[in-house]
Amino acid sequence: MLSLAACAGASPQQSKEKEMKLKIMHYKVPCTGADLQLCYLVSKDGGEAEYFYDEIEGFEYQWGYNYELLVEQVEVKQPMADASSVSYRLKQEVSKEKVSAEETFQLPLTVDDQTVIQTDNETCTYLGAIRIDTGDRSCAELAKGQAAIFRHQEGEPALVLVEIK
Repeated sequence: MLSLAACAGASPQQSKEKEMKLKIMHYKVPCTGADLQLCYLVSKDGGEAEYFYDEIEGFEYQWGYNYELLVEQVEVKQPMADASSVSYRLKQEVSKEKVSAEETFQLPLTVDDQTVIQTDNETCTYLGAIRIDTGDRSCAELAKGQAAIFRHQEGEPALVLVEIK
């Protein structure tokens, strides 16, 4: 009787699981959800790269690595207000490959007329999430650009400025 009452009191919040493969790029991109944030750049099941706004439960992302993941997509029956109706859980990290320190990539420096470059005590960051080595350039100079070319800093999660556009 007690176990029956316990089961009756528990209302399932999730159902309809779906498995999928995700390829996650070695850098995140700014995207606008509720606020300006950093999103994964993801290819789902071999498709085109797209912004991925959600987090993946059990996955620890590191800048500078390309990932291939096997995840479960779970429908959330009663999501909280403004929350996603799906959640993602890591089932398996299929591969994790470090990109070459010489590989470059472009990121925007403004999104919807808002700069993504932040400064705190002369430390320059990209949306407060990753430190930027600006070399002989200042954070203020970087913040005036529209886009920049970066590469990953060897040995630590940081971006190295290559060129301001």
